[in-house]
Amino acid sequence: MINWLGNYNYDYVLASIPIQLILLILYCLRRNLPVRSSYCFLWVMIANLVMTVFDVAACEMNAVWETYPLWAIYGINEIYFIAFIVRGWALFEYTAEECHGYADLGKWLTKFSIVPALITTALVLSTPWTHSIFRIDPGVGYVSSKLYNIIYVCTWLYISMSVLCVLLRWKKIDRRLKTSTLVFNLILGVGLLIRKLFMNTLVTSYFSILAILIIYLTAQNPDLYRDKKTHLFNGDAFNRIGADCILKGVPFHCIVVTINNYEPVKLLYGYQQMKSFMEEYGQWLISHFPHYYVFYLKNGDFLLLQKNHRFEDYKERILRTMEEHFSQAWRSENSDVQLSVSSLVLPYDLFPADMTKVHDFIVHTFNYAYVENRKGNYVVSQDICDKYYREGEVEKALSRALKQNRIEAWFQPIYSVEKDAVIGAEALARLKDPDLGYIPPDEFIRVSERTGEIMEVGRQVFERVCELLSTGEPGRLGINKINVNLSPAQCMNDQLAFELSAVADKYGVSLASINFEITETSFIDSQLIQKQMMQLKEKGATFSLDDFGTGTSNLIRLLKLPIRAVKLDIYMVNTFFKGESNILPSLVKMFREAGMQVVAEGVETREMKEALADMGCDYEQGYYFSKPLPPEEFITFLANYSVSGKNGN
Repeated sequence: MINWLGNYNYDYVLASIPIQLILLILYCLRRNLPVRSSYCFLWVMIANLVMTVFDVAACEMNAVWETYPLWAIYGINEIYFIAFIVRGWALFEYTAEECHGYADLGKWLTKFSIVPALITTALVLSTPWTHSIFRIDPGVGYVSSKLYNIIYVCTWLYISMSVLCVLLRWKKIDRRLKTSTLVFNLILGVGLLIRKLFMNTLVTSYFSILAILIIYLTAQNPDLYRDKKTHLFNGDAFNRIGADCILKGVPFHCIVVTINNYEPVKLLYGYQQMKSFMEEYGQWLISHFPHYYVFYLKNGDFLLLQKNHRFEDYKERILRTMEEHFSQAWRSENSDVQLSVSSLVLPYDLFPADMTKVHDFIVHTFNYAYVENRKGNYVVSQDICDKYYREGEVEKALSRALKQNRIEAWFQPIYSVEKDAVIGAEALARLKDPDLGYIPPDEFIRVSERTGEIMEVGRQVFERVCELLSTGEPGRLGINKINVNLSPAQCMNDQLAFELSAVADKYGVSLASINFEITETSFIDSQLIQKQMMQLKEKGATFSLDDFGTGTSNLIRLLKLPIRAVKLDIYMVNTFFKGESNILPSLVKMFREAGMQVVAEGVETREMKEALADMGCDYEQGYYFSKPLPPEEFITFLANYSVSGKNGN
């Protein structure tokens, strides 16, 4: 047992020292984010460790002041006080950086914030001559002076400023950051109060290490920003670094790099081997682009970022480097695999000012890399940016429409070859916005799939179908069934059958008048979709496969499902009539022999209509019969068709 000289309880402070050392060593051994908040946190840990060690040393030396020279006693105490001050200032700087408080308070706060620490430090350094903070009395030793409490006032000031930063940025920071910053500042405040109440118990460093642990676990653990597959920075790291640059006006440019054949290579070599390839390629990027930060987002998408370099200033060099490294396939040194790579430079001026949109913007540019490279372009164009902003406007319009229940269903007739009549229709989602006007389906459907709103789109379309069927007009005019598309997201809903049945019951519509179209990608969870299909089938609904030929085309799995018809993809139909493929007749024959009916899309001419009928197609759909029509026009079309017996062109 150690016989301490001072009359102090060191239990808390001694317990905190090993924890501080472990955290500091681990933090320094790992690559941390190159942002100021990381450096501030490092200053917090160093200052706290120095404060802790010199607190114990000062207390022990003060107890036997006669045995040490005055300069040593003053020096040890001054180091403790300065570390105490620096810790408070560094914690405030960390909070301000994390919350981006300077964005609201201005750059002047950066200069002003250090003033209290500098003034207090100056008083501490002058103490041997002015005795402003403490003095060493020849008779009693260490004695606190009148200005001693300024040390605590300074720390309380920084705690108050930290809380102010959080409150000013309250609506612009996430819940995790709000909670962690308020909690660790509260802990520091409690520690200061307890220290004042129990002066002989050294608890400040204990409460400080609690605050440091909260910061480390919620924001500064390097593993939070590292991709486990490649050990590179991840998407969260880019969000932090990118936001820091944008808010501070630091110029930078990015290079998006995507592996074109990621999925085929993954399918061929397996997940573990693909993981190894991505790690190897990531290290290759680091070695060939040493001045860039390299990020791995997901699914073969990499991102390179260089700070303090505008693309326009180094355009020729950057494009020359990209052409040198990305114009040919990359070959692994450990295997024969080749990765086809596409890349685009994203200049600083094209980034959205709103950091919350930057990640989506980056993902958007990945989608254009391959096509743009084929054109010989390696720079993100304004046209690509315009498409992104258009998508944002469509997203807002879609959100408004869904809230106001304004998604429409238009109907395209389906012709029966056997009956030589229109006996059905496909319901197609349509959206008209007061500001944007008519929005093409491929635009808002793609957005709804990305945002997760596709399920609500599908629900509203189904409700429009039930509304029309409830009038009795379609049945009176010869419509047996209306086809309704089910998205893959809807098929993953285990309450799908119940929800659709509830809507049909609301309008008094039998599901026997509904044929649900599902795509091949809906079979990801075949057991779940089969369960939903059987429940709907029990209530009279039927099913067909939509766009055969665009997905995995697993015929064995298809035959196990209650599918009554297969709809051939419009691309497959067009390639046959353009003379580019002869597989269509064989497919029709195969499905007919399997007992399935065949629907052909994209019928645009009389010649196509007759050829597909001769081929054995049961149903046909396309502009030759009619374009998609709103409900009122569709009913009018049916009435005219039933009278004339001709197509509605």
